[in-house]
Amino acid sequence: MAEALIFHYRHQNRFLNRCNPVTKFFSVILICLVLLSTSLSGAILFVTVTSLAALLQRLPIHSYKRELRFFIFLLILIFITEYIAAKDWGSALLAFLRFISIILCGLLIADSTAPDDLARSLGSLLDHIPFINGWMIASSIELTLSLLPMIFDAAEQVMSARSARLEKRRNPYTVITGLSTSIFSLLLDKAEDLSLALEARSFDPSRKRNRLDYTRTDFFLLCIVCILCVLGIVL
Repeated sequence: MAEALIFHYRHQNRFLNRCNPVTKFFSVILICLVLLSTSLSGAILFVTVTSLAALLQRLPIHSYKRELRFFIFLLILIFITEYIAAKDWGSALLAFLRFISIILCGLLIADSTAPDDLARSLGSLLDHIPFINGWMIASSIELTLSLLPMIFDAAEQVMSARSARLEKRRNPYTVITGLSTSIFSLLLDKAEDLSLALEARSFDPSRKRNRLDYTRTDFFLLCIVCILCVLGIVL
């Protein structure tokens, strides 16, 4: 089920995997903020750098076949609607490149960040803020991120099962209804299994955990992102 790898964490000993999750999220936020105001040259720079990062991270783009169709459709839709609204090819291309950069950032951070590591880092950071249960918020984010890949897994399992049974239905309404019902039912089963597993482990969302330290890799990542953002503003 290689197609179900999208938005899943892969354990690797690479640069991004060694960075603290908070540093990576802060870097993505900076990149997105600069992308909102950058020019076409800056957008090309961001796409080039994020594509290079995807190559260094060895993202299995070729294995994302089915899921990437949705993003390709959105890219085409964004390009067409932006051109119709602005009547300018440059503006349409700029929106197109911005969205590609954002998608690549999302794939990179999902591929290199384990949900439990994010909870440990974010919880220790938010715990210093008064009147906020930082560990509760971090645990909620962890569970949310753990559920997102489950959706793609369920969809892939249902599609594979239907293909194996050679099911063919010409009525689009019947196909969509049947797929939605099967996926939703499988998601409920998976959510129940997750709930039972957490209950068996006596999961406490407010429990404090050991925090992840910040290392030199975090400093290098911030330096690279800051230089990239400055160039994106200047260009």
